[in-house]
Amino acid sequence: MSSFKVISDKNVAPTEVANLMASVGWGKETNYNAAEIERSLSAYPIIAYCRDSDGVLVGYISAFTDGAFSTFVGELVVRPSHQHRGIGSSLLAHVVEKCRGVPIYATPFQETEAFFLERGFRMPKRLMSVVSMRNAA
Repeated sequence: MSSFKVISDKNVAPTEVANLMASVGWGKETNYNAAEIERSLSAYPIIAYCRDSDGVLVGYISAFTDGAFSTFVGELVVRPSHQHRGIGSSLLAHVVEKCRGVPIYATPFQETEAFFLERGFRMPKRLMSVVSMRNAA
């Protein structure tokens, strides 16, 4: 297992985020708007990421927190070529440490639920549903 340093700042270029998202199949790089990514980076109080030895963005996490009642993981993305090396675990552990004592919620895709469960997350006794809406611009 390789060791990657978790960096907790917002020095990530929108093009890097778009490239990382595309690497996991979340659309094409050209589908992402740089201004929207900048707005996302500004809005999240917690941003952390990992780079490889060449400086390429290989992992990214974002989270909203009120510091008291709830923290929500926004995105947790690891480049497929770098998965299963502890990067996602390290990024998630960073959020858990920053939000100690505050409940943390994540809405993973079904095929990634085990990742969260193996790291101490639990399924609620009463299942929750995820609902969403994208307002027209």
